[in-house]
Amino acid sequence: MKSDYFQYCVADRLFYDAPENRMADRAAYSRPPAPADGQWATSEDHPWVHYRRQGAGLPAQGWKIHVSARLESAQKTLDITSDYCIEKGISFKFLIHETAFLWRNAKYADRSASGKFITVYPSSDEELHAALDELTQRLHGLGGPYILSDLRWNDGPLYLRYGGFTRRYVRDEQGEPVPAIEDPQGRLCPDLRRPVFSCPDWVRPPEFLRPLVEERRSGHPPEAFPYVITSALHHSNGGGVYLAHARTGGAQVVVKEARPHAALDPLGRDAVARLRHEHDILARLADVEEVIGVRGRFTAWEHEFLVQEYAAGGTLSREMVRRHPLIHPDPDDTGNADYTRWVLGVTDQVERAVARLHDRGVAFGDLHTRNVLLRDDGRIALGDFELATAGGDRPHTAMGAPGFTPPDRRGAYAADRYALGCLKIALFLPLTTLLSLDTGRARALVETIGRLFDVPADWGGNVLADLDLGPAPWAGTARQMARSSALISGALISGAARRPAPRDGGPEARGGPDWPAIEASIARAIRASAAPERTDRLFPGDIAQFTVSGLGLAHGAAGVLYALSVAGHGRPTDPEEWAVWTGWLLRRVREHRRPHRLGFFDGLHGIAYALEEIGLREDALDILEAADRHERGAVMPDSLAAGSSGTALNRVHFSRRLGDRGLLDAAVEDAQRIADGYAEGGEPSGRGPAGLLRGPSGHALLFIHLHRETGDSGYLDLAQRALERDLRSCVHRATDDTLSVHDGRRTLPYLADGSAGIGLVLGEFLRHRDSEVFATALDRIRRAAQPAFCVLPALFQGAAGLLGFLAHLRYPGENDERLEEQIGLRRDRLRWHMVGLRGEIAVPGDQLLRLSMDLATGAAGVLLGLAAVRDDRLPVLPFVSRSADSAPGGRRHREPRPEADDEGGTRPHPTRER
Repeated sequence: MKSDYFQYCVADRLFYDAPENRMADRAAYSRPPAPADGQWATSEDHPWVHYRRQGAGLPAQGWKIHVSARLESAQKTLDITSDYCIEKGISFKFLIHETAFLWRNAKYADRSASGKFITVYPSSDEELHAALDELTQRLHGLGGPYILSDLRWNDGPLYLRYGGFTRRYVRDEQGEPVPAIEDPQGRLCPDLRRPVFSCPDWVRPPEFLRPLVEERRSGHPPEAFPYVITSALHHSNGGGVYLAHARTGGAQVVVKEARPHAALDPLGRDAVARLRHEHDILARLADVEEVIGVRGRFTAWEHEFLVQEYAAGGTLSREMVRRHPLIHPDPDDTGNADYTRWVLGVTDQVERAVARLHDRGVAFGDLHTRNVLLRDDGRIALGDFELATAGGDRPHTAMGAPGFTPPDRRGAYAADRYALGCLKIALFLPLTTLLSLDTGRARALVETIGRLFDVPADWGGNVLADLDLGPAPWAGTARQMARSSALISGALISGAARRPAPRDGGPEARGGPDWPAIEASIARAIRASAAPERTDRLFPGDIAQFTVSGLGLAHGAAGVLYALSVAGHGRPTDPEEWAVWTGWLLRRVREHRRPHRLGFFDGLHGIAYALEEIGLREDALDILEAADRHERGAVMPDSLAAGSSGTALNRVHFSRRLGDRGLLDAAVEDAQRIADGYAEGGEPSGRGPAGLLRGPSGHALLFIHLHRETGDSGYLDLAQRALERDLRSCVHRATDDTLSVHDGRRTLPYLADGSAGIGLVLGEFLRHRDSEVFATALDRIRRAAQPAFCVLPALFQGAAGLLGFLAHLRYPGENDERLEEQIGLRRDRLRWHMVGLRGEIAVPGDQLLRLSMDLATGAAGVLLGLAAVRDDRLPVLPFVSRSADSAPGGRRHREPRPEADDEGGTRPHPTRER
């Protein structure tokens, strides 16, 4: 689970949204009155309130003071600090209200920003020193959480960091605009903001700060710390969880850290309060075999630590992934039966453990697959009791793991039963986060598990009784949700034609869902979600809309408009509505305050491509020209997603459309720079992850397109080398003959950074040149793209992308029955992820916590994947071929002749001297 997604769930129950957009449910802080002398300007830049001293000569960068605070004394801290700053004429800012305070200090808040309540901007070293001394005295005893990114002054609550005072930006090594500071040579460089103190090497700290800087850089643990840390298991804003052993030796233990005043819960309790509570609960349950053993508690660095038994078998979550048969293609009946027996045995243990806790008057409060631990002998142990409560009549705290926390405020015992029901489902189909979006999906999941696994006859009824779910009024009325469910299940039929059905006896084999109606419903849900009154995003999508951009192809408005248009659900439906949306996009591109991203999937090039595809050529060319201006002198990575492979491919595309030789020449220059990294014995410049969007396959796709334009076989040589390098990032699983990217932790079959994306480009290459090695790799990737289950429905990292890849392998005039069977099965199982939304169909985005409409993670991408199955002319991604004259391995395009340039030669290419 990516913890940074949690803070984007607080503002809206259905969609990811910026935390600052949450309606404040706590009081705003009382603001200090600005002096009437006209020397102060105040403004809001949510969640901050700014007080700026006019004409004070504030530098662009320097040492800033951050003031942390406790929740209960935050207003007093603000009153004292603002009085001093106004008295001395020092600019400052502070958080607007308690709601903002809580989410910036929550357990899964950004660790590099947590604790920062007030920022003070001294204009000189002398003013800095005086402010530190005076505020230390005035704020004595108030305290606050430790700010991890900063240097602590004395015993707090004052912290320091060297950084920018004004907004300036520079492109980092990935070409992304980031906050900047200026080095002594006048060059802008990234203003790094990490959860650890750092200071640029060229900054000379004032004399009074140097001892503190040197002490912080040494980073030595106190000699009294009684354990040797061997590895970190987990980090949150509340502290770390570590594997360790005593300095005197002995068995391994788990040491859990709690930072004072940090990781606040909705009740205002900090990590230390919860850790002490957990210790008390564990001591109370010390004789319960199914509870993890407690070994002690101690204090160091002002932090508190809980020492627990180490369960060597790991978490139930990890073991589930290791054993699960549905992550492979063609799971057999024996594997399913073995897995079912294991799941039923484990969940019986967990159920008995929960019953014992309730008999002892304790509600666990946080039951999920990562808090069920396995001992060496297979016995379970429940861990992480910080949310446990004594007695089950009080309401559940509403905290806990997504997918295991009830969507209502039921009692604590009933919440444990709900989590137990979710656990039983999740070990078969880990999709219980969908229930917080659409409670009606519970029955569908239970019925699906009953078809796939030989669970007892009463299993499903018992699970549904534990869940005890009502309607989902936040997603629609009962009538609307019933209509959505009927569309997903196939009970609502329009009689439209369907493709061949899979042979697993599932719903589609019995007549199945109406896929044209499903597509149309998804398109209507996307359209209904548009919010042109907003300035940050048009359609709801991934959190990248707020951290990257709400404009681009992957996560922004451009991608949604592109997908709607390509899939046939665009402008003709409602031209006036379409004009509003395209107008919004063009206006936001013009009014964008920060430097634009430039890449194909994240920036201006992708926006230009989308506008061209939906018929707005003049606007597209304006944005393409703007991209060219911004790109001059910029450092760009080589990737397809955000770098020069993508921008060069876009230039090739526009060169074809416009007949513009200059655009092709510019693409050749970009290709030359990438090709330089493929010189004999060299590695590609800007080496990054594997795969299509960020790895060498993106380079290969560019080289293949340039070969098509120029007829130069040297480009195919380069494409071959790039693909060979990407295939070295893959692992072959002999047991099922699959080929997937291995990223160091996982094997990935997906479109963006997995083997399916490599497979798309292998298919493009094989249309021009035979290769037995590549053809074999493509066959193995095809098998890797057929897992029985995908966690996400997404185009880039999930089931829709694998579906689109398989559809891309079709060749007109050939009937591959096995391929059609797999396409039908993949498409049918996309319905596992579908949820109701006001009578229509929607899908969850990354992490499955909220719905998404964007191209990379949400409904627009699913729509594109479904359209690629329906219509063999539609590509699953830009720049890949879907045409009658393109064939898989062995069937080639005719090699185009080299086009003569004005001097009678051929266009330059990366294999010749230029």
